[in-house]
Amino acid sequence: MKKLALYLFLVFTTSFTPIAARFIVNEISPLSLAFIRFGIAGILFLIVFFIKKHNFRIDKEDRLRFFILGILVIPVNQFCFLKGVSLSIASHAGVMYSLTPLFSFFLSIRLKNEFFSAKKLFSIIMSILGIIIVFYESIMMTTKSQSTMLWGDILLFFAVFSWAAYITIGNDMVKKYGALKTSTIAFWIGLILYIPIFIYDIPNFHPENISLMGFLSFVHLSLIVSFGGYFLFIYATKFIQVSSLTTTLNFSPVVTIIFSFLLLNESLSNYFIIGAAITLIGVILIQTMNSNTFNKNGFIENS
Repeated sequence: MKKLALYLFLVFTTSFTPIAARFIVNEISPLSLAFIRFGIAGILFLIVFFIKKHNFRIDKEDRLRFFILGILVIPVNQFCFLKGVSLSIASHAGVMYSLTPLFSFFLSIRLKNEFFSAKKLFSIIMSILGIIIVFYESIMMTTKSQSTMLWGDILLFFAVFSWAAYITIGNDMVKKYGALKTSTIAFWIGLILYIPIFIYDIPNFHPENISLMGFLSFVHLSLIVSFGGYFLFIYATKFIQVSSLTTTLNFSPVVTIIFSFLLLNESLSNYFIIGAAITLIGVILIQTMNSNTFNKNGFIENS
């Protein structure tokens, strides 16, 4: 029963992130939202960081990598994600983020943490074909009606790539310093680098316009996802294989699509349904054949 509850909660947090973001970006500027969301989560991380009696000491050779992680996780990822959702739709964000394992696979090959496998080629082609179909619809809509969807989808594409890069590059740091220390330091580097953008956007920040649904969406993004979801995932890996968790989370985009239709009245065209289905099948096949295994601490090891 405990495992089922964890599975459901993690799928819930992942699935409703694009939906919550779509609600809140209509009421708060995406540029300000990124800073405030991770500012609150960062403070909570810092409290736990000190309770666990960690320190900020990192080896000299790792400082550049932490700097890169900080840039990726907030200035790049959050700008692209929140601005992308504001220009596109939640269901597109859900499908785009399903590509995270695909990007991680390519980056792992580049970093020589994994070798290319010809048997994955068909699945990779499927995933790319599915996204091309989704993008084709966005291009057609943008051309015909001056829609912003294409630009939003492009930003979401880069949001996914930056998130995959953060996970892949940060894996060695997690092994060396632990997940809490790595995340806390990377978050705060990202927040500090983001301060000029937040100051620039302050005139567009109007918290008095937030509705009840907007407030709940903000709580979901800041507390449940950025803070609570992180620790719950780490807790779950103590008695559930990480491979099982990540496979289950592959179904999150399906939940996102369904509730985007129910809650946001987003239209689901034939192009989108076909493209999303092809993409998800390709991603699931890639992870099924993945040569990575996970140890008891949830860290990636190559088999």
